[in-house]
Amino acid sequence: MYEGMIVLRIKIRIYKLLFLFIAGFILILRPESLSAAGNKDVILVLDTSLSMVGYQGRDIFDSVKQSVFSYIQTSIQDGDRVTFVTFDEEIKVYPQVIIDDQNDRDIVKKYISMTEAKGQWTHTLKMLQNVFTLADQLTKENAQKTTELKRNVVIVIMSDGLDDPPPAQRRDAFNLKTISDQFAGNDWWIYLVNLDSMQKSPKIMEALGRFKDQLSKVSANTQMLDGSDPNAAINEQLRKDIERREREQLHKLLAVIGVVLVILIIIILIIIKFNAIKITGRLEYWNHELLKPDVFTMSLTNYAKKQLFVGRTHECMARIRDYESRNPFSLKAVRKKGKIIIKIDHPESLELGFKNREADGYLLDGDVFSASNMSFRYLAD
Repeated sequence: MYEGMIVLRIKIRIYKLLFLFIAGFILILRPESLSAAGNKDVILVLDTSLSMVGYQGRDIFDSVKQSVFSYIQTSIQDGDRVTFVTFDEEIKVYPQVIIDDQNDRDIVKKYISMTEAKGQWTHTLKMLQNVFTLADQLTKENAQKTTELKRNVVIVIMSDGLDDPPPAQRRDAFNLKTISDQFAGNDWWIYLVNLDSMQKSPKIMEALGRFKDQLSKVSANTQMLDGSDPNAAINEQLRKDIERREREQLHKLLAVIGVVLVILIIIILIIIKFNAIKITGRLEYWNHELLKPDVFTMSLTNYAKKQLFVGRTHECMARIRDYESRNPFSLKAVRKKGKIIIKIDHPESLELGFKNREADGYLLDGDVFSASNMSFRYLAD
């Protein structure tokens, strides 16, 4: 195929890509798509050791569960996925629930309502190993789903104490530094809701600080919340911080969309400008193999095209019935030194000869040329 036909096909592909590009951005800009930018994989982790119900301390278990009920009802969005985890000396992971309606929220609430604080120990490091493994699995699954916007992984750990594993398990290979090194560099949103008084003692405060510093290696988005008032911590501090992060993500997404849209508009304007030029003038033609041929005239201006194929085949808009060759030639409006002129193009198998001057690939006013059994004269308007 010769150059003109290849260019035409490339232009058609460009138009198709632009259409798909614009359609994709329309889908992204729909309200439901923008809300999907905030969809989350939420892992709710609850300490079920005896200290949560008043053993050597205050009974906070029911108030914590009520606070979580409220959080699920008001802050979990449709499209979020929730996994509930309990831990004491053992870890229990409940089935993940995809939130589509109130029934799904009630399922998660039922899991929580069934829990009892009966554990004698608090094996925090074992819990972290299991929860971070789950979060890592969710992250990898999300990365494979190219048709969805990125889902944030949110980990909410609610506990009233530090690591206190059973004596028989204290030599297990669960080490906070090892765990933090294993899962370092993620962008999970980790919240440590400390349900005990954060001012209980300088020693505990120092231990909590070291604990948070290590987890910050896992994700810089690690925050410790004062859970002495569970409802305030979960339904005010936690909710507001997540909303803030979601707004920041949405603003970044809109900024990227804005930049790409500007680039798209510039491309469209360039294409429009590129295609704004049209062929003008008239083309006289006659069969030079006849002794007294009739001379016909076609208006190139009336076609209002940037490129026009002349010949007898189906791709030719300017068809000439007596043109014998199966090979058409093309006329194309181009800019040269600020002026619009016509470029003439043809396949190698078609001999094209100028009568009045040496051919240079362009068509000027008054030029006479031949192609196949026909002669042509170009007259500019």
